[in-house]
Amino acid sequence: MATNGNGNNGKNGNGNYDLGALFSSAVADGVLSPDTSTMLTGNLGKVVIAGAAGTALEDIVASDVTLITVVIDASSSIKDRGLEQAVRDGQNQLVDSFGGSKEKDSILMALWTFASGMDVLHSYVPVGDAARLSSKNYRGSGCTVLYDTWCDALAANVAYSQRLRASGTPCRSVVVVITDGEDVGSKRKAGDCARLSRDLLASEQFILAFVGVGSDVDFHGVAKSMGVPDGCIAVQKDATPSTLRKVFQMVSQSAIRASQAKIKAGPSAGFFQP
Repeated sequence: MATNGNGNNGKNGNGNYDLGALFSSAVADGVLSPDTSTMLTGNLGKVVIAGAAGTALEDIVASDVTLITVVIDASSSIKDRGLEQAVRDGQNQLVDSFGGSKEKDSILMALWTFASGMDVLHSYVPVGDAARLSSKNYRGSGCTVLYDTWCDALAANVAYSQRLRASGTPCRSVVVVITDGEDVGSKRKAGDCARLSRDLLASEQFILAFVGVGSDVDFHGVAKSMGVPDGCIAVQKDATPSTLRKVFQMVSQSAIRASQAKIKAGPSAGFFQP
């Protein structure tokens, strides 16, 4: 079983993974600063625990792993714009693209959606086990807790990736958020997102990407305020079903390139650059 930087297996007395211990391990490894670790530890909830669960380490056969976290806006504006089915189609095509790639055995995928709250459809699983979106598990409603979701999704990724590395499995992480609106309703601020993003990018083990859909928000400014590098920001001003499907195609192509180590992790990553 994997051990963390504190010399235990990362579990508490109840047999659940101790996220605080895993974050302490991330500090010892230079992935997080002590202040950022404190921020994360002070905001832990069930959603982070669910997101950090992932495939059992003994069931991973790849010698190195790419963790791909796809975070999708499910707010009411998606429904109002008639984009729900395009999101479902695009996400399903993305899963198919990963499944058809040569790197499929080394990819573990997590899927989150968010509106007024967050939902982890699944934590890190093989591509063949990834969820497909339908009207049963994806409907637009509510506001857009973008900042809270960003911090929680990254926190879950840090915890699971620490377990992988402690077990001797090298991994890189790709986190992509797709939204058609700016933050509404988060407890955290853009500065909290930026602090966490800076730490992870500095470790050169993470690629953080942002896709904004629509023309009524300065998405480049929003992404920059959250600490996302220029080369990892894409804006699709035409919020139509066809363009949204193209967005998912672009994300899948870039994520596969990242899994092939053709995109260098860190602050200089050019996720959306050819």
